[in-house]
Amino acid sequence: MESTMRLATTLALYALLSAAPPPAHAGTPLPDAPHIVASGQGEVEAKPDQVRVTFQFNSLQPAPLAAKQRVDAGVARLLAALPGFGIGDADVTASDLDAAEDVDYDDDGRRISRGYLARREVTATLHDLDRFNALLDGGLAAGAVAISQVEFESSQAPELRQQAKAKAVEDARREASEVARSFGATLGPVYSVDSVNARFSAGYGAQSLDRIIVTGSRGQAPGRYLQPRVSYAASVTAVFELER
Repeated sequence: MESTMRLATTLALYALLSAAPPPAHAGTPLPDAPHIVASGQGEVEAKPDQVRVTFQFNSLQPAPLAAKQRVDAGVARLLAALPGFGIGDADVTASDLDAAEDVDYDDDGRRISRGYLARREVTATLHDLDRFNALLDGGLAAGAVAISQVEFESSQAPELRQQAKAKAVEDARREASEVARSFGATLGPVYSVDSVNARFSAGYGAQSLDRIIVTGSRGQAPGRYLQPRVSYAASVTAVFELER
């Protein structure tokens, strides 16, 4: 009889957590005593102070050596220019060479060689956002054929992630406390933590746009970009015991 009442109480507490994910994932340790499974969310927004840019260099040539040399020359020009933007070796990653024959087939299934395609990427982290447009111009001038990724970031990311986790933990505890009080119970200690997940996003929210005006080439209008807000979020699912 007692175990039946305990099960009914636990199921009723689960039902109140309708805004949370499923009470527990497979394999989550659960106590035999009355308990609550609660989920919490935490998010911290910040103004980015650096940007990570990836430049792509491609070259299609009749011979593989010519394709490699052309790509290497473009990468070398960009690497030589990066110190002028205050970008040191620790802020740069240059990928290995990817070279292969570019092959297609005609309607009759006959093999057609278009030449040899060489590819490399250079990723650089810029700490002076006022020079963002100038860096883009410099990469394209060096021979980059595409800018494949632009990611605004905060240099305080580790601290911001910890703040988001702390908020998620507090949110889970608050949720569990409210449910316990609604049943006239008292929240006990944490029995287990199922998961802590973190995520990062950068968006152009209508409420938080900061305009960046950067210097363009002489005689041309400056490039204008909208700086996003970066968001660090975390979620946690925890099992709390109930005091008897």
